[in-house]
Amino acid sequence: MCIKGVNLITFDATNTLLRFRIHPWQYYSIVARDYGFKGSENDLKPRLLENYKAVWNEYPNFGKGLISWEDWWSHVVKRTFKGQLPKSADVNRLCDKLINDFKTTKCWRLADGADKILNMLRNQGISLGVISNFDPRLVEILQNMQIYNKFHFVLTSFDIGYPKPNRKMFDRASIACENVHPRACLHIGDDIEKDYKAARSAGWHALLVTNQKLKDNSIVAKHIFVNLDELHDAICNDKVKL
Repeated sequence: MCIKGVNLITFDATNTLLRFRIHPWQYYSIVARDYGFKGSENDLKPRLLENYKAVWNEYPNFGKGLISWEDWWSHVVKRTFKGQLPKSADVNRLCDKLINDFKTTKCWRLADGADKILNMLRNQGISLGVISNFDPRLVEILQNMQIYNKFHFVLTSFDIGYPKPNRKMFDRASIACENVHPRACLHIGDDIEKDYKAARSAGWHALLVTNQKLKDNSIVAKHIFVNLDELHDAICNDKVKL
C-alpha cells in the first residue's frame, strides 16, 4: 500500500483538494442581491469569467508586484457588476464581503475523498505539500477546512511570484522538502497543462484527477483518476503506475 520511490506528493488546490460549494457566479449573485442586483446568475457567469481573464491578463498572478491581491479581486468584482447595481450601492463593501467570504466554508468544501487520502499518505510517512495558483488566502482556507496541518508546506503562485505551469513552482517545492530529487516527487491536480504537463516537464511524476472527457493523447491513461476516492483505492491496492 504505497507508491514506490515517491517521497513527496503535492496537490493542486481548486478542483483537486477543494471544491466550491456553489459556483462563484451563483454566490456573487446571492450576495449582490443585498446591494440591489436584479439580474440572474446566468447573466453573471460570462461577465465574471470574462473579467477574471481580463484582469489576469492586465495584472498577472493576482497583481503580484503591480497591485495588491485585494485590489486585484476588487477589479474583478467591480467590472463584473459594472452597470448591474444601483448608483447608491456600496461597491467597495460588496468587494470586501466577497473577498472575505471566499476564505470560508460558506464558499468552499473539501473534495470527496480528500481527507481520507491525505490521512493515508501521512500514515505512510510521505511528505505532503500544496502547489496552487492562488492568492495568500489559501492558507486560511486550508485552516478553515481543517487540513492545513496535514501539509509540510503550502506554496501559492502569489507568494512564489510565478504561476504554474512555470517549473519554478515545482523547483521551490523540491527545495521546501530538503531538495528531494524530482524523480521522487509526484504532483496531483486537475489541469492538463498547469498540473500534469507542467509537473512532468519539471522532471516530476504526475497524476490527473478529473471526471472530464479528455482528448489529449499525450496523457497516459493509467495516470487519470475520476476523483480522489478512486485514487485512494488504487494506491491502497498498489495499482498506481507512474
